[in-house]
Amino acid sequence: MSDIAFCHQALLYDGVAQYRDGVASFVRDGLRAGEAVLVAVLDDKVELLRDELGRDADQVRFLDMAVVGRNPARIIPAWRDWVAEHDSRRPFRGVGEPVWPGRSPAELVECHQHESLLNLAFGGLPVWRLLCPYDMAALDKNVIDIAVANHPVVDDRANADYRPPALVGFLTEPLPDAREPIVEFPFGSSDLAALRDAVGQQAGKTGLNADAGDDLMLAAHEAAANSIDHGGGSGLLRMWQDGDHFVCDVLDTGLIMDPFVGRHRPNPHQARGRGLWMANQLCDLVQVRSSAEFGTIVRLRVSIRPQSG
Repeated sequence: MSDIAFCHQALLYDGVAQYRDGVASFVRDGLRAGEAVLVAVLDDKVELLRDELGRDADQVRFLDMAVVGRNPARIIPAWRDWVAEHDSRRPFRGVGEPVWPGRSPAELVECHQHESLLNLAFGGLPVWRLLCPYDMAALDKNVIDIAVANHPVVDDRANADYRPPALVGFLTEPLPDAREPIVEFPFGSSDLAALRDAVGQQAGKTGLNADAGDDLMLAAHEAAANSIDHGGGSGLLRMWQDGDHFVCDVLDTGLIMDPFVGRHRPNPHQARGRGLWMANQLCDLVQVRSSAEFGTIVRLRVSIRPQSG
């Protein structure tokens, strides 16, 4: 596949042996070619691969995908950091498994969006390969079908079922309706302190711990400040509990066109434009939808119970 600048490849595996052999072979091929290798998978898979690779594992950088990719919007910035670190100075490749059994339906939607966006994020950049394993035995067929559509290469073969991403659609897919009961808080430029208090009070009623509550208050503040700056000067905050999660929607009349919104690492010296980036770092999941029809919705989700991976 040397004619593809960015080779985004799915590995469809069935069982531990296929996973171990397929990923370890991909890693060893890179090491033999003198490439730097980054592997971002769940911790149990890290241990499996370390055992299989033996001494070769010392040449590989491992990351826990449950940390890096709990919120899928954090994954592309991590790969951008990897690309920037090597660029043309040394060949490189990666393994990333963003989808695993137990991902919620909302997380899966954002994982699929992430996988499609990868093809835009790295198209035309220096040649590198990214392998994305998918567990055919444990994941629903629909999840596998979407994964296949998002990868130009599947199991080392060009994929005739690949669907190239289109800019239209990333931000316009509808989100599920908010669940009753909903607490609403209209806000304007003078209401940000009161908005933070409202989030803290409602989050506390659900049992959300203090640290997570503080993070959510800051994330909601940043999303609301974006609405004031770019979404018509005002907006509406909606809050509710969805099972094990506390959820905040921030709605306004603005329009976002950038499908990578919230995925651009800010320059440390920039004073503005950090809001959705910060929300992505603070929340377990952030979903952004925007269109001329309904304006912009930023949905912030945090787990009421500690995440275990």
